[in-house]
Amino acid sequence: MAEKTKDTLFIDMKYVILYRKLGYEEIAPDIFTYDYPDTKITIFSEQQRFEYLGRSYPLFAYKDFAILECVDRLLKKRYPSGCVCLNDCGYDIAVKLPDGQLYLGIFAEGWGKNYQTLLKQFKRKGTGNECLYTSQLSGGLVDFKSKLYIGNEVFSAGVFERRASIYPKEFYNQTSEGDFPKEFVVEYGELLKYTGSDKFVTVPEGIKRIGTGAFWANTNIERVVLPQGLDCICGDAFVYCENLKFINIPSTVTEMGDDPFAGCLDIQIDNQSPHFINDEGVLFDSTKKFLIHYTAAKEQEEYTIPESVTWIGKHSFYKCCNLKLVVITQNVKFMGNNAFSDCRNIRLKNLSPYFQYTGGVLYDKNATTCMHYSMGSGVKVVKLLETVRTIGRNCFWNCDMIEKIVIPASVRQIGYNPFANCKNVVLENHSPYYKVQNGILYDASLRELVYCPPKAAEGKKVVIAETVENIGRSAFTGCDTLKRIILPKGLKFISRSAFSGCTALKEIHIPSGVEDIADWCFSGCISLEKIFMPEHIVIKQNTLKGCAAEVIKI
Repeated sequence: MAEKTKDTLFIDMKYVILYRKLGYEEIAPDIFTYDYPDTKITIFSEQQRFEYLGRSYPLFAYKDFAILECVDRLLKKRYPSGCVCLNDCGYDIAVKLPDGQLYLGIFAEGWGKNYQTLLKQFKRKGTGNECLYTSQLSGGLVDFKSKLYIGNEVFSAGVFERRASIYPKEFYNQTSEGDFPKEFVVEYGELLKYTGSDKFVTVPEGIKRIGTGAFWANTNIERVVLPQGLDCICGDAFVYCENLKFINIPSTVTEMGDDPFAGCLDIQIDNQSPHFINDEGVLFDSTKKFLIHYTAAKEQEEYTIPESVTWIGKHSFYKCCNLKLVVITQNVKFMGNNAFSDCRNIRLKNLSPYFQYTGGVLYDKNATTCMHYSMGSGVKVVKLLETVRTIGRNCFWNCDMIEKIVIPASVRQIGYNPFANCKNVVLENHSPYYKVQNGILYDASLRELVYCPPKAAEGKKVVIAETVENIGRSAFTGCDTLKRIILPKGLKFISRSAFSGCTALKEIHIPSGVEDIADWCFSGCISLEKIFMPEHIVIKQNTLKGCAAEVIKI
C-alpha cells in the first residue's frame, strides 16, 4: 500500500506559494532558486531539502520552513551569507559578526502549538543574545514572531522588522496603542476581529493592520472607513462581506494580502495609496504585475489580463458570474489558489507558456498540478492528465455540473478537499495513494477521510471506516441529505468545515478520543439538534455558526 510522504509538504501548494512569495523562481519542475546579494539558495521540493552555502538542509517539517524563511529574511536585510550559519554553535541559526563572534543564536519552530511549546520549555543556552523565532504564510503574507533574550532583558522586536538595521543594538517590546471600542479586538496594533453589527464602520486610528479574516462573512456591514496610518490589509480581511458596498484604501497602506475583498460582490474601492492601482474595478499592485481583485458585479463578459501581469492572486475573480471568457496573457507565470473559483459561466483562453489548458482544466506548464476547472467549459466527465501529481485546493469547488472526475495513477497529493460541494460527482480513483470505498475518498491507509460526495451520502446512514483518525477539511460539505453518521472510535481530529452545510443532519456523537474540532465544523447545520461531545473539547468561535444545536458534554 502506498504511503504519502510525511505531511507531503514538498507538493503542498501552500509551500509552492511561499517560495513564490519569497521571490523564488522555478527553474525546473519542483526546483526553485533565489539569488541573494552574495549567495544563492536552491530548493529541491521533490527531495524535501534546500541547499545553502554548499550544504543540504531538510524541508520535512514546519520548523524547517520557518528556518528557511528566517534565513531568507536575514539575507534580504543584507547580512553577509558567511555570517548566517545553520546548525552552528548549537542553534538552528547562528548569526555571527564579521569577525566570527556569535551575535545572535536562533531557535526556530513551526507556527502555533509548536512555537508555544518552545516558549514554555525554553532554557537559556548561554549568556549571549538568543532568540526564539516562528513564521507562517497566512492570507498571502508572511507573518513572524520573535522573542529576544538580550542579557537579562526580554524583548519581542528589534531584529527582523523591516525598519530594523543589521546587528541592531536597540530592541523593544511591541505594545497596543490606544483604547479601542470593545467590538474591535486589537493586539499590537492589529485588528484581529471586528465583532460588531453596525452597517457603517469607522476603524479607529492607531490600528496599523487589518488582520486575516478580521471581518470574515460579516453580512451587516455596508460601508467601512479605514484610518490614515494603516499599513497593511491582510488576505481575506473582508471575505464574504456580501453587502459591503464601499471601502477606502488610505495613502499609508503599503501591503495587501490575497484578495481581501473576495465575495464582496459589488464593492466600490476608493484607492488613495500609491502602492496600488484601481483600474475600473480591477485592483492591482503599483506595478500592475499582481492582479489582486476583480469586482464581481462588473457587467462585461470577456476580460483580457493586462500584459504586465505576472501573478493572478488567490480568489481574485471569485463569483464573477458575468464573465464568460478570460484571456490569460503570455507573461502570467503564476496563479494563486483557484483564482476563478465559483465563476459559473467562465472558460479560459491560455496564451501563457507557464500553463496548459485542456478539457476545461487549467494545469501548470508541466501538467503536474491541477489548478482550476472552468464551470463554463461544458465538460461533465473530467479525466485529469496522467502527469498530474497534485490536485490543488478548491480547484473543483462548487462545480455541481460535473458528473465524474477520474483521478489518475500519478496523483500523490490532494489539497484541502478540492471537490467540496460537487453535488453530482462520482470519483473514479486510480492513484495508489488514495482509495474510494463506498463512494467515499480516503487516503490509501484509510486513516484520513478526504471527501464524501453528496451522492455517496444520499439517503444513507454513513458509516466511516474504523481506521479513520482524521476527517479532512470540508469533507462532508454540501451533503445536504445526510441525516445520520457513525464516527469511528479511533477518530482524533475533525478538520475545519468538515460538516458545514449538512442541513439535514440531526444528531451526532463525537467519540471520546477526539482531540480537536476545528472552526466552522458544523456551520450552517440548521437541522442539527444535539451534539454529544467529550468534556475536554473546546468549542471555537465559529464552530456552530448558523447552527442552534444543543451541546451535551459527556
